[in-house]
Amino acid sequence: MRRKLLDKKSLVILRYVVFIIFAIYAFTLIFPFAWMFINSLKTNQEFFTNIWALPKKLNFGNYVRVVTDFSVTRPTGTFNIIHMFLISIFVTIVGTVLNLFISASAAYVIAKYKFPGSTFIYSLAVFVLIVPVVGTLPSQYLLMQRLGLYNTFLGLFVLYSGGFGFNFLLLYGAFKNISWTYAEAAFMDGAGDFTVFFKVMLPLAKPTITALSVIHAIGVWNDYVTPSIYLKNYPTLAVGLRHLTATMLARGAYAEMFASMIVAVLPIIIVFVIFQKTIMENTIVGGLK
Repeated sequence: MRRKLLDKKSLVILRYVVFIIFAIYAFTLIFPFAWMFINSLKTNQEFFTNIWALPKKLNFGNYVRVVTDFSVTRPTGTFNIIHMFLISIFVTIVGTVLNLFISASAAYVIAKYKFPGSTFIYSLAVFVLIVPVVGTLPSQYLLMQRLGLYNTFLGLFVLYSGGFGFNFLLLYGAFKNISWTYAEAAFMDGAGDFTVFFKVMLPLAKPTITALSVIHAIGVWNDYVTPSIYLKNYPTLAVGLRHLTATMLARGAYAEMFASMIVAVLPIIIVFVIFQKTIMENTIVGGLK
């Protein structure tokens, strides 16, 4: 009996210790964002006077000046933060839809249909994840130029729509866990292969697809390397923000710089808060009636 009480006390202590550790970790994640948001509402004079003080007056004019006073010039025109924001939304939506559709199609076929070479294709998909991106970058860059896809939205979408990768592996596991009896029942009712895929398998894998869509969209939104190399004339927010912050630092406009960072980060935080339960619970799914 005494041993059980000691075990219960130890468990309670362990829970408190774990809670404190995670609370400290959460604070380290939240504090930089909160500090940045507070300083984005100050004047630059207030920021240089005391970077830790609260603003004397909420100065939302910094967000207006980010749009009106700062821009990035390219051969195709001048882009302010709103233009870059809209470009990022367009690239993120199209890139995510293409990637998830192609990954789901490839994963479904390899998981549910046995044909010569299916095992090799799956092994190749795993091998692709092992190869460093830097190792394929020179040949990829040359290929995009020769195909006439360099510095175009189409070329960027081709790069984002690869069917092999992290999404493919998770979707392969999702389709593998869905019972084939659902497809057999649909076939008996006269459904074809495409009907089974779009109306039976995709809805059953919807939780996994939704979670992966959010994760992939966040990755595309934050991606700097790919658009900076292959879409130089149309800056996304991640690319343009680098040039904007360099200009703001040169002018000493720290408050405006923090405001531009908030504009870039806030949409991702909102999306993650909305879909966090889906992401945590539905990365793996099986067939359910």
